[in-house]
Order: sequence, then C-alpha cells, then structure tokens
Amino acid sequence: MSKKFVVLALALALTAGVAAAQNSLMGTNGDKSPVPHRPEATEQLFRGDLTPEIGLGCSNGTGNSGGPNDVAVQVTASLAPPFGVISTTYNVFTQNGFVTTHSFVAWGGGATPGAEIGRQPTPATLGANTAAISPAIPVSAASFHFGFNQPETAAGMRWGLDTSGGGTGDSFIRAPSCGATNWAAVTALGFPSNWVMAAVIDDAVPVELMTFDVD
Repeated sequence: MSKKFVVLALALALTAGVAAAQNSLMGTNGDKSPVPHRPEATEQLFRGDLTPEIGLGCSNGTGNSGGPNDVAVQVTASLAPPFGVISTTYNVFTQNGFVTTHSFVAWGGGATPGAEIGRQPTPATLGANTAAISPAIPVSAASFHFGFNQPETAAGMRWGLDTSGGGTGDSFIRAPSCGATNWAAVTALGFPSNWVMAAVIDDAVPVELMTFDVD
C-alpha cells in the first residue's frame, strides 16, 4: 500500500476581536485536535509619566553641532516574547532645524543598551511625535532598550525628560561630543529623570499549521 504524506503550512494571522472557526488537525478517522488560540495583544512600554519638564542632549545653542546623540530607555514587557515594536511616541524638546536624520532604534537588554536589534527613520519634529514602526521590529526577549539616534556632527538636539518623579536609572545617553563616549545613565550625570518616550509592542505572530493526510 502506498502512503502519501501531504504537508500544508499555513501562516495564520491572529487578530483580536475577530471571530473565526476553530483551527484543527484532521486525522483519517475524522477526529479533530484543537490548536490552541493565542489572541493578539498590545502593550505600551515607558518610564515615568511621559510629561517633559526639561530637554537633554548634546548641542550648542544654535543647534548646528553636538551630534551624534543616542538616547535609550530600558523596559521589560509583560507580554511574552517574541513580539514586535509597532509604534512609538516621543518628545523633541529642542531642534533648530539642522537635524535631517533621526531614527527609532531597538537594542538588546542588559545593564546598558546591547547590540542593535533594528531601526527605522522617524521625524525629528519639535514637540510631541507619534510614528508607526512598519514593518514591526521583532524583539525576542522581554527586557530590551529602545530610543533614538541622531548621527550628524553638524547638528544637535534635546529630547524631553520627565524630572517630576526622579530617575529610575533606566534612561541612558551616548554623546561623545559632550564626554559621554559610552552609554551613561542620565541620573548618574546629574539629571534624575526618565526619557519621555514610549513604544507599543504587539505579540501577534504567524502560526504554522501542518496537516497530515494518509491514504
């Protein structure tokens, strides 16, 4: 008797709030084994109260020097990884129009930001900003860092800082032109505060369903 094995891989996007037929594995006797359903969930990650009292960054008064600047905040998600960063909100406190390159960046977790996970361009518009991160930047660990990079030496800027609640030691800056060659906690530099920036993560992931048919 010949046996034929047919393997069908289906990528299923799970969307919260949308009713769908239950996924199943079909056997030759007609029995069905349910595939566990994992509803989509999102979570906003940030430190502090997201209200800027001051701005911090390496820049001269004119704004045409001071870069590069990197800023980052460490967060730990309640959602189980893997998940993707899908959007960000942040405050640009000072920007005099010299910044032309500005990117959202995700770094690995640890005592300070680790290896870069991914980046996408984002506006450096003065004031409050919201930007979609598309495609999402995938993150495989619950604890990670996110923030921004401004790479130009002929530009400088300051991001908003929440000083009202003091610092938690989880906000960092790297600005060689101002002496911070390596990552330094802003609290250790004399600014007990948290960056006014947030990231939204989404735990929706494709699920592969394999169906085995036997003749």
